[in-house]
Amino acid sequence: ETPYVVKLHRHALVAAAQPVFTFMHPNVEKVIDNSRYCKLTFPRSRDDKAATVHGFAGYFDATLYAGPAGAVSCSIYPPTHTSGPGGENMFSWFPIYFPIRAPVDVPQGQDVQAHMWRCVGSGKVWYEWAVTKPAVGPAHNVNGRSYWVGL
Repeated sequence: ETPYVVKLHRHALVAAAQPVFTFMHPNVEKVIDNSRYCKLTFPRSRDDKAATVHGFAGYFDATLYAGPAGAVSCSIYPPTHTSGPGGENMFSWFPIYFPIRAPVDVPQGQDVQAHMWRCVGSGKVWYEWAVTKPAVGPAHNVNGRSYWVGL
């Protein structure tokens, strides 16, 4: 139930990555609520082979500034990964891995559905996640019981 920041290797993606949460800064809303929820369906074609899902990878892709001279961004998402001065990928931040307590067997051509929550409580922020297709599994890290970040 504890997410880990990891350098992903020896992994296989069963579907394409999707955007999950968006944040704007500065947040000028009267009531600032940085909690979020997203239901994700990872489509797979009928020809995609059976797979076992052990967890989900999380990336970020941030636009730090956008103005007349162009945009400044910082990303660890593979297609838009920020490059260093020599063209190498930025090596200071890694994806987050959200593990699933019991791996999920996904039959050939079956979609995967997951739910992600970013929760905010008194003095802490945490993530919760659950798989609901191809089979309904438990919610992970409920109320931040295994992992949270202090504010």
